[in-house]
Amino acid sequence: MDDELGPGPALQRIDERVADMEEGQGRHEAKLSGLREGLRDVKADVAKLSDEVSNTRMEIAGLESAVTDTRQTLDKFIEQYGRDREASKAQAELARLTTEWHANFAQRKQTRALARGLVHTLTAQAVYRNVVNKATVRACSEERLLLEPTYWLAPATVAVAAKFRDEEEQGERARAHACALDAAKAHLFFSLTCFRLGDETEAAAWMDLYLQSLDPDELGQDFLVVLDAIASRELGEEALGYTRQAITRWSRGDAPLSVETPASSGLGRSTMLESRLRNLRGRLTERRYATLRKTCGDQWGALSKGWELSTVPDRAIAQLEYAFPDGFDGADTPSGSGRHVQSALERLIEQLDPDEADMRERMRRLERVIEHGGDLVAADSADESSVALDAAPVALMTLLDQAVFEPDEVRLGQPARRMALRAIWPDLEEAAQRLVAVSRSHLPRYITLSVAGWGCSVPTAPQSRVQSGQIVNELATRIEQQTQVRSDAVVRRWPRVISALVIGAFTLALVVPFVDGAARWFFTLLTVGLFSGAAWEFTNVPFRRRRVRDQGDALRHEAVTTMEKALSQCEHFLEDWHDAMERLDLLTRWGEGHQRN
Repeated sequence: MDDELGPGPALQRIDERVADMEEGQGRHEAKLSGLREGLRDVKADVAKLSDEVSNTRMEIAGLESAVTDTRQTLDKFIEQYGRDREASKAQAELARLTTEWHANFAQRKQTRALARGLVHTLTAQAVYRNVVNKATVRACSEERLLLEPTYWLAPATVAVAAKFRDEEEQGERARAHACALDAAKAHLFFSLTCFRLGDETEAAAWMDLYLQSLDPDELGQDFLVVLDAIASRELGEEALGYTRQAITRWSRGDAPLSVETPASSGLGRSTMLESRLRNLRGRLTERRYATLRKTCGDQWGALSKGWELSTVPDRAIAQLEYAFPDGFDGADTPSGSGRHVQSALERLIEQLDPDEADMRERMRRLERVIEHGGDLVAADSADESSVALDAAPVALMTLLDQAVFEPDEVRLGQPARRMALRAIWPDLEEAAQRLVAVSRSHLPRYITLSVAGWGCSVPTAPQSRVQSGQIVNELATRIEQQTQVRSDAVVRRWPRVISALVIGAFTLALVVPFVDGAARWFFTLLTVGLFSGAAWEFTNVPFRRRRVRDQGDALRHEAVTTMEKALSQCEHFLEDWHDAMERLDLLTRWGEGHQRN
């Protein structure tokens, strides 16, 4: 009975537990459903929040774009405001300078026009033929002086007008007034004007004064134009003579030089020409005379310098013949056109004084600033590219040097360049002689050639001929003797033979019989090697001597070939050197007949 009633309560308890579990599971499922609904709500909120974040990001991006655009607009406004301010300042300054220009310099335009008219040959003819009243000429010129008392050209026009009226006293006072304001320009103006009016003697006298008033270390572009006119004989022979004397005096250093110029503070006159000639010398490449370079050792440095300096006369002759194809004393046909005088007068009359040029330059820059809307960088760039300034003043020796050797660097005609050549020729000839003397000092009495440890001395005198065959035979004989000595020194090395035999016998007698296995094989091979080495040492003497003789023959062949090539190159090297130094006589004869006045 107990067995029958026992499972019922157990099953009931199990059913109750299952029911409890089902009830708990139901409760959990309800909770899970609530959680799922909560998660769905959270997902919806997250999606909504993500949309709001995206919208916020888009709004922020739009705000950043708006801020960037605003910043760019503000920067452009500030930049444009700055440009407008610079343009306004430039306009105001330009207006002020224009007013100042008209107040101070406007009258000079009429003064220049009057001067241009007075120096014209037709004006002189009109005055002398009474086509123009002399009183009118006097009134116009004196009015210019009253309006421009500080401008040198105004009293200069009064002096020209006085010359038309033959009023010497008034003309003298006017000329003195003009010279006091600007001596160099006034002297040049009176010289050119006198030539225009047909008085070459007075023109030459004024030209002499003009040359005396110049600083030979500060020669401007006016001097170049005048030099062309004088060299072309447009101002007559007397003015040409004065100019030659002045250039000769300057080139000799008789005139005071400024201390700020390179010619006086650095290289001297002769040193400058010597440097020019050094730059003309020929150059030795690495491949030229390569064997001689290797065999003469440390001597090559001095030899190459001396050889290069010896080429100076020949290179100078080639340069001079190219620049002056008609020779040193080529005919310079006189120019009757007077175009250089006309150009010099026009340039002199139109040339601005320093204060006037400074104000004109400032006005030009302000105009550029206004033209570019206040952009200072663009205005400066345009100003640098559009304004063609005159070349800087040059020293006389620099001018003469460039006129002879670099004609493209200076705007001078052939007659003026030939005058420059005559002026520097004595110094040029002396510089060439010094360089040739230095070249000769680098030429030793003997050149030592060393090949395969054997050296020989080669005389450098042109009358001493080198016996190349004898030198080569001596070298070959010496190498053969050295080879024979080394071959005779090859003998059997008995200590090695005896040592190998003794050690081999000891090993064979006392070691090999008492060891087994690999040790026996090792010592057996060692014994065989020792006996073989002793046999080879006893029998290889002829082979070793043959190898020494073969090496000696190869060395002798190479040494003989090198020595022959070195001697041939040395001969040509010395011939070129002596021939180049003899070209100094040709250079002297090229300028023969010229003497320093």
